[in-house]
Amino acid sequence: MKIINKKLIEKSDGLLTLLPESEEDIWHIYNLISIGDKIKSVTYRKIQSIGSTGSTNSTKMKLKMTIQIESIDFDTEGCKLRLSGINVEENKYIKLGQYHTIEIASYRNFTIWKDYWDSIHLQRIKQACDPSHTAEIAAVLMQSGLANVCLVTKHMTIVKAKIQKQIPKKRSIGNAHNKAKYKFFNAIIEALIRHIK
Repeated sequence: MKIINKKLIEKSDGLLTLLPESEEDIWHIYNLISIGDKIKSVTYRKIQSIGSTGSTNSTKMKLKMTIQIESIDFDTEGCKLRLSGINVEENKYIKLGQYHTIEIASYRNFTIWKDYWDSIHLQRIKQACDPSHTAEIAAVLMQSGLANVCLVTKHMTIVKAKIQKQIPKKRSIGNAHNKAKYKFFNAIIEALIRHIK
C-alpha cells in the first residue's frame, strides 16, 4: 500500500490518502476503518435527469464523493470493501444526506478522515506500507565486490540495499584481499540486520 497524502497527528484528527496495491491491503483497510469515519473516493452513481418533454433519463456517472460510513461490508471472494453511508459533501448531482455505497478495491486511491487516530491505527498503516512485513523471501544476490539485498513479495522484488566494495585480487601483496572480503561480508550482514525483519 502507498501513502499518497498524510495530514494526521496521533491522538488527534486528520486525513490519509492511500492507494491499495494488493488484496492484503484491502484487509488492512478493513481493519483500519470504523463506522463514523469519512471516506472520499471516485465512485459511480446513476443520475436521473428530466428532459424538456418531462421524460426521465438515467445515466451512470463517475463522481468523487465523500460519505460518512454507517456500514462496512468486506467481500472475501472479490476482495472488495463496500462502505455505505450518507453524503457529507454536496455536489451538483448529489444532495447532502443521500445514501451511497463506495467500493474500495486494489489500485483505486481514497482518502479517509478520522476524528481520532490512535497508535493502533498508525501501527497498522506502518505495517501495511512496509513491504518487509509482507515479504515472502529475503535474498542476497552477490558476486565479487557487489551484493544486492532484496525482498521478494507476492507482487514484486524490492532492492533494499546495494553494497559495493573494491576487493583486490588474491595475488596482491599482504592481507589486503582478506581484509576487503571481511569488510564486504560485514556490510552485507549489517544490511540484512537493518532491512530484514
